Amino acid sequence: MRVLFVCTTGGSGRRQLGGAERILTELIPAHARTGVEVVAATSDDEVGRALREAGVPWTGLGARGRVDLAYAREIRRLVREVRPDVVCAHLLSAAMHARAALSTERTRTPLVVTLHNSLWQYRDTAGSLRHKAMVQSNITLDLALRRLRPHATVAVSEFEAVELRDRGGVDDVHLIPNPLPVTWPEPPPVAPAVAGRRPVIGYLGRLEREKGADLLPEIASCLPDADFVVAGAGSLPIAARPNLELVGRVDAADFLQRIDCLVVPSRVESFGLSALEALSLGVPVVHTGAGGLAEVTRHATGTLAFRADPTPAALADVLRQAVGSAATAAQRQRVARWYAEEYAFDRCVTRWQRLYRSLT
Repeated sequence: MRVLFVCTTGGSGRRQLGGAERILTELIPAHARTGVEVVAATSDDEVGRALREAGVPWTGLGARGRVDLAYAREIRRLVREVRPDVVCAHLLSAAMHARAALSTERTRTPLVVTLHNSLWQYRDTAGSLRHKAMVQSNITLDLALRRLRPHATVAVSEFEAVELRDRGGVDDVHLIPNPLPVTWPEPPPVAPAVAGRRPVIGYLGRLEREKGADLLPEIASCLPDADFVVAGAGSLPIAARPNLELVGRVDAADFLQRIDCLVVPSRVESFGLSALEALSLGVPVVHTGAGGLAEVTRHATGTLAFRADPTPAALADVLRQAVGSAATAAQRQRVARWYAEEYAFDRCVTRWQRLYRSLT
């Protein structure tokens, strides 16, 4: 089976790639290791470099604008040249251009699209009318191109699947949740609390408004008796606070095992990868429940996961509760192991390959 992966990542416009890009750098090589013949056409950024280093046949290809006819033509040329059994397009730009590229095909190569985000969430939480109008135009174009070139759609959470069906009228939706990284530590033993030690609260993700990163300084001000460590990069400047430290990009597993609690103040979240990673290591998570977060954290509610209203004061109050949670070490360990098994990387690879075979 031969699969052509097409993806225009956000690398050129972001200071940090998101969870979708991180997953692709591991998922595509995993398919190659398990007997799938893969060809990748992605932007020449961190995703492209990672795929080349993994030995994946790769070509540099990406959209230069919202509508790029040359990009669509190159996708069409690649399909004719590679003759894949399935074309798999990830993220919005590649999805739109792949549909346009394949709309005139005679052979109707099976196409699978994964957006890895919720366009309606972005629209509903937009910070300005201009941004809201831009997202609405993306929704309109996305739905029009779906009608032009029907295809299978993969949702990374039940929230995203329901939204696509109910708000977009999309029928052929398959649920394949995002996995933990291919190399990920086992849940460590829960360390006993040390009396008098200041709790360390972490944030792990892109520094953008949709991720709620703008709330972090005020949350830190509400909790002067805790230390905040903010890991990630992005376009949003984070105001300095005496108890808030910016540490840039980090190794996720190492970072999570050094904090007492993770805060996920997202306004938009189709899945919630950092929350999943924390829970699988037994680290408590305080979150807003936005989008797929409520679903990802559901199994840990009351032991490792705690929901708060999306305001600094409410998040700070729940962080106090989470740090002093009465959950036992055994309860936390049991929940962590459930996440480690349920979201194991190999299970995700198997689900994807089962879908590819069902389409050929």
